[in-house]
Amino acid sequence: MKSIKLLVVLLPLLLLYCKEDSTGPVDVDYSTVTDISYNDHVQVILNEYETLLNDAGIFPAGLEMDSWENLIKGWNQGEVIIPFDADRSLLIELTEKLENDTELRDDKLDLLKRWIDEGARNDANEVPYANSQNRLYVCSQGAGLVSIIDVDAQVVIRNVDLTDFGLPVSAKPHHIAVAPDGESWFVSCIDNQVNKVLKFDANNELVGEITTDIPALLAYHPADDILYASRFMNNSELFSIFAIDAETMTPVSSGSASNGDILLPSPIPHGLTIGRDGNFIYTASLSENQIMIVNHNTKEFEESISLGDNKTPLQMTTSLDNNTLYVSCIGSNEIAKIDLATRTLDGFIAAGTQPWHSVPSHDGQEIYWANLGGNQFSVFNVASEEVASYGAADGSDGLAESHGIALSADGEYLFISNRNTSGAYTPNYDFGDNSKTGTVSVIETATRQVVKVIEIEAFGSGMTIWSAPN
Repeated sequence: MKSIKLLVVLLPLLLLYCKEDSTGPVDVDYSTVTDISYNDHVQVILNEYETLLNDAGIFPAGLEMDSWENLIKGWNQGEVIIPFDADRSLLIELTEKLENDTELRDDKLDLLKRWIDEGARNDANEVPYANSQNRLYVCSQGAGLVSIIDVDAQVVIRNVDLTDFGLPVSAKPHHIAVAPDGESWFVSCIDNQVNKVLKFDANNELVGEITTDIPALLAYHPADDILYASRFMNNSELFSIFAIDAETMTPVSSGSASNGDILLPSPIPHGLTIGRDGNFIYTASLSENQIMIVNHNTKEFEESISLGDNKTPLQMTTSLDNNTLYVSCIGSNEIAKIDLATRTLDGFIAAGTQPWHSVPSHDGQEIYWANLGGNQFSVFNVASEEVASYGAADGSDGLAESHGIALSADGEYLFISNRNTSGAYTPNYDFGDNSKTGTVSVIETATRQVVKVIEIEAFGSGMTIWSAPN
């Protein structure tokens, strides 16, 4: 009898114990977690969050949230997390900016944000894409920010917010150059209140800067630690390009460049490139339709080549054999050809509406350029001299005021940055503040098709690719 009475007393306690044991702890107060574990904390929250996003019908297509490896791959149109930048990570924006029923409990959302801002590390303490060997740097001129994209994964892997370094959001980062070893990169800021070229190291820390009047395009010499800067297009009093010691971030003192300024005969030298042998710098007067040639070794102006009236040369690139300079003329919607051996004009090529930046294919058989006014890109066949334009033209494929252009190291993908200031491109999610988001359109060179649109911040402008040497 005593045994029966004891069993009656213990049975409810036993059942309670079994219930608690089968379900685990009732819940976790994530606000008290200081040492975040991906598997123990983040993945548990993501399992719940995935259900919420699916139930709300806003789950990013192609995303897999079942592991850290899959999460950092992102979705069909880019990343869902940007390490060290929770506020601009899609995973957070879907809850904080989009009207829906995906609200996570505050302590869970805060833990996800803390985890991202601390580097989105896995349990081996690895930061996503910390060792990226193929990086695309893109300016968001309207947001005071530079985005870094992993070329192979085609996702944004870092955002460098210039306001974190004491610059205003209006700094207007315009163009990028990367040192050949990838250990430093440079960005020009064209805001009249800033007028700087900034130097960052491979960890995206600001390590140097120099002030000069409205620096525009940048070109890093292939053999010497010299960085050249052209001038932006809104000051007709500037008759020089600027030479910078990239190691010390001080003006070069050589030839006419006693204070870094290489004097020229015509104003607003905006277009800028360095010949592939490194011997000459080519720049173009936006207002006087002149190509100007500077000797790299002497830092002296040598010669001008006239393009004729109303050409408005904006930017240029050299052919792989270094025999031809191709110049985008936005005033006449043409590409000018300059014979570099004879330093003479060799004709014009019809080039769509407002040809902007350009890049040659790796075999030298084609020249690609972005058409800012036509929301497209064009391809010039060097042998046949035929031009074809591609893209939707209405901005739906992200080609909306196409600006910068870059080609992957394997030649398979062309990347074009887009301003989208008119809102021709409609973003994937309406957050109320992103109707004019900048984009990077990813184009498969074999098919000429846009295969992905990566959304960045406002006014996508200058860009460049760095790939580790083989």
